[in-house]
Amino acid sequence: MKKAQTWSLDVMIAIFIFIVVIIGFFYIIDMSSKPNKAEKLKEEGETVPDILISSGTGENQTAVLEKKVDEGKIDELVEKSKTKEGYENLKKELGIDGEFYIHFEDDDGNIIYINESAGTVGIGSDSVTIKEE
Repeated sequence: MKKAQTWSLDVMIAIFIFIVVIIGFFYIIDMSSKPNKAEKLKEEGETVPDILISSGTGENQTAVLEKKVDEGKIDELVEKSKTKEGYENLKKELGIDGEFYIHFEDDDGNIIYINESAGTVGIGSDSVTIKEE
């Protein structure tokens, strides 16, 4: 007669628990190595002003140079962000994964229109609405 091993319910439960623990362990390690979404958004939010504002010359996306706004560059960025495809390309150029919207305010917190006759308040996602109170 041949000897045979039978699988009992206890062995199956133990194997299942072992597999779940191993998967959970690797999942936790994987999640801890990825940056938090809030941290990533904060990082992107700090990167955009650095790209658009410069104290030197020669930057491709510089819209504010030595405390002076380059109106031509702002108009160019507004035009790029008007279409969905242009907006997506602008996000790639700026190195942004999330949605963004850039607007300007004076020292008192009042919104400065980029083009008041057209009602253009800012640059970025068309899903953002800004109202003056």
